[in-house]
Amino acid sequence: MSGELINGKPFYLNESKMALDFLVEKLGFFVYTHPVSKNQNGVMVADNHGNLYEVFPNTRKSANDKNDFKLVINTTDCLHDFYKISTDGLNILNKPHYVPEGLVFEALDPWGNRYAFLEKRDYTD
Repeated sequence: MSGELINGKPFYLNESKMALDFLVEKLGFFVYTHPVSKNQNGVMVADNHGNLYEVFPNTRKSANDKNDFKLVINTTDCLHDFYKISTDGLNILNKPHYVPEGLVFEALDPWGNRYAFLEKRDYTD
């Protein structure tokens, strides 16, 4: 596990308890107990690639709030994750497509939390 904190800005979860359970049960995340979040309201979670994320309970009223956040989840196989996740209860917002950083698709969980699954690619070769 790399133990590197990614996603520079914090991610705020709607329905944080249920959404956190969803991250663990459906997306394979686990609550990471060390190092603990510097903010008492935050929770550290890790994906199966060893990336750490700090998530917080959300105070926004809706997922369409102009201060919308999304959790960028790094993946090693965007296409595989797209087909797996499309059957796991996420509302797929777009199919995998290329962006300057790599291959990405976005989805919403049942509580309106937005996720971007990114397979980073280097196009300089």
